[in-house]
Amino acid sequence: MPRSRREFLTGWFDRLRETTEAATGKASPIDLERALRPPGAIDPDDAFLEACTSCMACAEACPTSSLVAVPTPTHDALPVLVPSRKPCYLCDGLPCVTACEDGALVQPTDTAQVRIGLARVNPNHCITFCGEICNRCFKACPFPNVAIMQIGGRPLVMSGGCTGCGLCEFACPTEPRAIQVVPEKDMVPGLRIPKDEMQGG
Repeated sequence: MPRSRREFLTGWFDRLRETTEAATGKASPIDLERALRPPGAIDPDDAFLEACTSCMACAEACPTSSLVAVPTPTHDALPVLVPSRKPCYLCDGLPCVTACEDGALVQPTDTAQVRIGLARVNPNHCITFCGEICNRCFKACPFPNVAIMQIGGRPLVMSGGCTGCGLCEFACPTEPRAIQVVPEKDMVPGLRIPKDEMQGG
């Protein structure tokens, strides 16, 4: 008997969850508030959530298995990125975007124009602020000196160039990560400033 769509998605999600847990060595839950949308996600976020049909074609097309499925109150499965576990590698042609037939993901002009989120450095956790040498985030960045610079041996994220891919967060050696990506959905529209910073939070 053919499986229902819900049964297919549930089984697919279970396999992804098992793979993720095996890769990370732990079964920590995904924080939906911090989880990132796939590259090319339309704006505003409500429009993306309305357009996404939970087909997970984007995740199936991702050659690095960076997108994982999480169930939400509104979706059987929602594709998200968790960069501390696995970042977006900004693949040529963004096959995840090409695979989306629902209009939830739109192809940018080039990968440098992807806006998944914005990396932010926490000086309380970054070892360079304690005088230690580290350039892992800078070396991991696909757009060094455009998205992230090193000033006086310390990382400085450039809001105009950061794609939010999370490669820096993935490479960061500290726990918690000294550099983390704030989701684009949590940015002030047009300014690329986290809403909590505008509110003094």
